[in-house]
Amino acid sequence: MTRRGARLWVAMVLAACGGSDGDSGGTGTGLSVGTTMMGATVTATGSTGSTSTDVPTTGSTVSGVSESTGTSVTGPTTGEPMTSTDPGTSTSTTGTTSATTGETTGESTSTSGTTGPVDFCAGEGGILLPGDEVTCTGDLGKKTFLFAICSCSGLTANNSLKTDSFDSNDPNMVPMDGGSVGVNGPYSAASMVDIGGSLWVDGKIQTFNAHEVAQQLKCSDDLTAGSPSHVAADLFTEGNLFAQNMTLTIDGDLHIRPNKANNGAKVLGATIKEQVEVKTPCDCEDLIDVPAIVGGYMQANDNDALPIAPDELVGLPQPKSVELPCGRYFFTGIDSNSTLDITLTGRTVIAIAGDVQNAGAFHITLGPEAELDLFIAGNANFNNVATIGDPKRPAATRIYVGGAFKFASNFTLGANLYQPNAVFTANNMSEIWGSLFVGGLQLASPLVVHYDQAILDLEGCDPPGEGCGDCHDCANPTPACTGDGTCGPCMVDDDCCPPLVCDAGVCKAIIPQ
Repeated sequence: MTRRGARLWVAMVLAACGGSDGDSGGTGTGLSVGTTMMGATVTATGSTGSTSTDVPTTGSTVSGVSESTGTSVTGPTTGEPMTSTDPGTSTSTTGTTSATTGETTGESTSTSGTTGPVDFCAGEGGILLPGDEVTCTGDLGKKTFLFAICSCSGLTANNSLKTDSFDSNDPNMVPMDGGSVGVNGPYSAASMVDIGGSLWVDGKIQTFNAHEVAQQLKCSDDLTAGSPSHVAADLFTEGNLFAQNMTLTIDGDLHIRPNKANNGAKVLGATIKEQVEVKTPCDCEDLIDVPAIVGGYMQANDNDALPIAPDELVGLPQPKSVELPCGRYFFTGIDSNSTLDITLTGRTVIAIAGDVQNAGAFHITLGPEAELDLFIAGNANFNNVATIGDPKRPAATRIYVGGAFKFASNFTLGANLYQPNAVFTANNMSEIWGSLFVGGLQLASPLVVHYDQAILDLEGCDPPGEGCGDCHDCANPTPACTGDGTCGPCMVDDDCCPPLVCDAGVCKAIIPQ
């Protein structure tokens, strides 16, 4: 099933539910949920949950592991969890078994339910998108996050930008080329830029400071280099080059249209006059309908199995610690005036109908076997220290936001962030392990992005040979949309979506040596 088809199917299923509360999976009271699918909103309100104290961790890179004080007793695996608290300290919501596993009965072979020999909580298969019998969260992630940075509009770098790449499946975690940048619009860099991959721009390029591109540069319009600039591979342009006094050096070949001119760039390879066509880099025409996916998980989730209420994280006046085992969890929102720690122990979906507002420290910590797909229908605002994901394996965390994702203090992101409807503004020095897919990018402070190529090899559910409209409907191990409209192995680089290259039938961000 194509991504667009999956979204339409989600909408049809939710429409059939009539927007009712359905199986919200919660035990709380006062829940009021309204859904309007296909581009409209999912809203919800709820009541206050329980509380816990917290001692935040320190460190700038692998932060996010937090401790909580107070006494908690883990309850049985079914029914209400047992907790006890000391006066003045905290309660801790815990779970010790998978919310979706249980004893397998009969001859069930379901891959999308809560039991069966193939179970995502047993380490096999994946978590299906709601209403979809084919596509799971792993497929969505590896079809979406192809660039270190992808911007649906312009990119303005008024401070330094650096990208590189690594593969978290490689225990050596060696930084390599492959952290590419894609821009659907004009690109302007007033500060130093070091792109450890390719640069694809569907618009004009202007550089006013030192500018380095480790792989190819592709531009659909004019390119002006006002300061020393360097492209380590080929440069493709549909427009003119303006590089007075040899301010631009191209190590490879220059591919330029016959009616366009090279005004001063130094070409170490050949100049090839040909009909250049630069693909639009970012898939911003067929956006993921985050509110619809959240609405689907509102109807089908594993809250009851833990149990945990949909309003558990709303209106928190004191610190709280929550542990979530493998499963799919729906929350009406997150609204905390104090520290909130969420620890994941297995494959997890967290779907949030409203906004995330956290005035205190905020941590989502992944255990060694955990993965997270976080869907937020509204906005996310972090006004204090925050950590989400694991910088050592950012491919394991995917965040999809319907609105804007903002942070105002020290922030550690070991994740891939999808925010196509709002501009991402870096107002503080930022270092991100993972990737950004954003509506636009404005850099007021330095930004470093370390792309994790392992995102391209997530475990998916799409069967080989499924139907496709273009390369964005396909992913490894069959990443190319072939001439007969089915997904298959790639044969050449052009079979892959930008900026990937073909290697032995699969598409990669890191060019094989």
